[in-house]
Amino acid sequence: MLQWGSAALAQEASSGQDGQAPTVVEVTGNLLGKGEARANSVIDKETIQQQPAGLDPLKLLARVPGLQVSSSDALTGSFSMRLSMRGLNKEQIGVSVDGIPNGSTLSNGGTMPNRLLDTANLVRVDASQTAGDLGTPSNQALGGYIDFKTRDPARERGADVELSGGSFGYRRGFLRADSGKSAAGTSAYLDYSYEYVHTWPGEQSGRNQRRHADLRVLQDLGRGSSLRATVSWNSFADNDYDAVALRALAAPFYKATFEGNPGTDALTDRWTGNPAIDQNYRGTRGINSKDILAHVDWTQRFGQTGKLKLSPYLHKQEGNGWFYVPYKQLPANGKVYSEVTAGAATPVAQECYQNQYQRGAGGALTPLAAVAIPAGSSAAALRAAGCPAAARYAMNPVSQWGAREASTRRSDNQIDRKGTLGEVAFTPADGHRLRLGGWYEHTEREKVRNWFQATDPTVSGAFLPDSLYSVTQDRHYASNTAMAYAQDKMILLDDKLEIDVGATWQRFRESYRSPVEFAGVRALRVGSGLLPKLAALYRLGDEWEVFVSGSKNFSAIPDSVFEGTAAVDSKNGIKPETSLNKDLGLRWQRDGYGVGMSVYSIDYRDRISIQNGNPNGDIFSRDATTTFANQGGIRSRGAELTARATGRAYELYANFAYNDAHYVSDTKAEGIKAGDPVLGAARRSAFAEAVWKPAAQWRLSVNAKYVGEAAGTYGEVANTVIAGGPATYPREYMPAYTLAGLALSYRPRGSLLGMLRDVELSFNVDNLFDRRYLGGVGAELTTSNPLTSGRYFLGSPRTLFFTLRSRL
Repeated sequence: MLQWGSAALAQEASSGQDGQAPTVVEVTGNLLGKGEARANSVIDKETIQQQPAGLDPLKLLARVPGLQVSSSDALTGSFSMRLSMRGLNKEQIGVSVDGIPNGSTLSNGGTMPNRLLDTANLVRVDASQTAGDLGTPSNQALGGYIDFKTRDPARERGADVELSGGSFGYRRGFLRADSGKSAAGTSAYLDYSYEYVHTWPGEQSGRNQRRHADLRVLQDLGRGSSLRATVSWNSFADNDYDAVALRALAAPFYKATFEGNPGTDALTDRWTGNPAIDQNYRGTRGINSKDILAHVDWTQRFGQTGKLKLSPYLHKQEGNGWFYVPYKQLPANGKVYSEVTAGAATPVAQECYQNQYQRGAGGALTPLAAVAIPAGSSAAALRAAGCPAAARYAMNPVSQWGAREASTRRSDNQIDRKGTLGEVAFTPADGHRLRLGGWYEHTEREKVRNWFQATDPTVSGAFLPDSLYSVTQDRHYASNTAMAYAQDKMILLDDKLEIDVGATWQRFRESYRSPVEFAGVRALRVGSGLLPKLAALYRLGDEWEVFVSGSKNFSAIPDSVFEGTAAVDSKNGIKPETSLNKDLGLRWQRDGYGVGMSVYSIDYRDRISIQNGNPNGDIFSRDATTTFANQGGIRSRGAELTARATGRAYELYANFAYNDAHYVSDTKAEGIKAGDPVLGAARRSAFAEAVWKPAAQWRLSVNAKYVGEAAGTYGEVANTVIAGGPATYPREYMPAYTLAGLALSYRPRGSLLGMLRDVELSFNVDNLFDRRYLGGVGAELTTSNPLTSGRYFLGSPRTLFFTLRSRL
């Protein structure tokens, strides 16, 4: 069940190994978060265990008030995963696993939490809608912070197993072995899991596979001190889903529209031999990634009240994303790798057929000032052939054109992160608890875009390693993050009043080079200044409490400010983005019943926006006129209401959230006007769940999630490119939807087959009534061009899961 939680109780709640089971009164008090001086929601171990095995941990957040999360797959997603909290998106939300920052949440080359943990080990999720507790390590937590906590080794020796199956070929196996606690105080576990599922549209030709392993060793040092070492390894390959348009009127040339056919993203399942068609073959696009995360957590108690904690960590990732295109991308000088000299650029051409372009004596392609199209052809014909850029160059006669050409564009990514977290806490005097801490991280990353020529496009998109013919990006980043914080937690008025006074300071440095895009090195350094974080809690007797909090938050400057062919000076004057978050809340709890109410405001300032002289240009390759500036921001105001009731045989939970998030300033190049609603941020959302336990062995739960309509485009878009279309296209809205879910579990008495103990059989249904809906908007895919305005991701269809859990 969703909770409001206390961070002070997190470790005890996560272990589940000490003491007897708490009573209903104790559980309800913990769930409502008595003593928490800020807005915070917790998903507990029992709720996590009732979800389908292998569920992406981000999907759990759908039950948190103020959060919307969706992907085109019921279990997980990379490109299609969408997350927003109180009007801010996943790039403005901090994420960590066991307190270790996961880096960027970007899908290609970033680090999603499901790559760093297995949900079978997950015991608690803390979601703070106010950017988290003091000291949370993130460079992007403007609108919230999420921490996923995993289990420690069990005291008793044993093994746990999970076997799952379900819709769309889903299968999963998980095995964990616990050593038990030795006489020397050492315990450990080792686990391994494998899961596989098809994509669901059409003939289900996409394949998603994941392998994961964890090793954790815990040494009890006595008197509350401990040393914990963890290594996690993950490997996955993912054919994800493509975006769709809403309606054909606004996207007459797009391959898929939700209103036309809500059951497909129009990616194809069979190879035709025509690259213009096969560029939409599902198997020709996807992501591969391998991650290793290692960290050591040393907790040392000293004196009567002191505690020191150090957590050094290491994270490495290697991966790539690939995409098949019906052309060759050729440097003008004909070289595979061509470094740019100072002040020069590297023009490229798109060649769809062999011998299509006129070349100089040295084989170089030469752009002409005027378009020269050969007799018998036209720009329209070239577009139909899947080569729209060809008209920029003079071409040989059609009779001299050769075979159709195609390429796989592979973007290789590497991440090497090393960092340390440290904190000391002590009580210098009655009524005061001091915390002093810091965080340092050094990161080196690479993003290289390689172009490989397909061996035979009539057969497949396969290519040989030596078919590399062009490198158009060779991006190298080196960054350093430093953070320091301090807090005094004061307890006054006979424990009725708690006041938290703290502040954080952050500094971020980064250098960037890409020899094939520009000469030299670009670098920047930004600091946050002092970021105050204040909170207070007042107890009105045993049942009521009121809290208020405020914090200023900081986000480092994103990579996009560096990247591109003509953004060399765009960093000048760029300031880091900041936000000011305020919360006011009231909680009531008696026995097994509780209610929480909160109102909030978020002022997201100095938003870094694209200032593009050619808004119809390719903002992904950074059109030559692309620059950036701090312009406006987002203002979010809202209220959240949560209620819970618990009895001997039932549990009831419900929440409702209202959020008014809008842009505060015009951004002409992006088509944004002051007052426009934030893309993908529903104004109203709600979640409700009822659990019935007719006997100790049985548990039945039903739930419903409502998400109101949300803006899909920034505003009215002028028609500048579609002949015969309307003068303007109105703002689009994703339709509201309601999803239902069901979960049934049974725990038979005794053992099965003489070896399976603590058996649980579970059955889950996601999207019970098979509702067709749009789960999220691809804001990063949207421009002010009506051809690319409004791109969305389909929500997942009805999906069934069966799971056997047991202890050996």
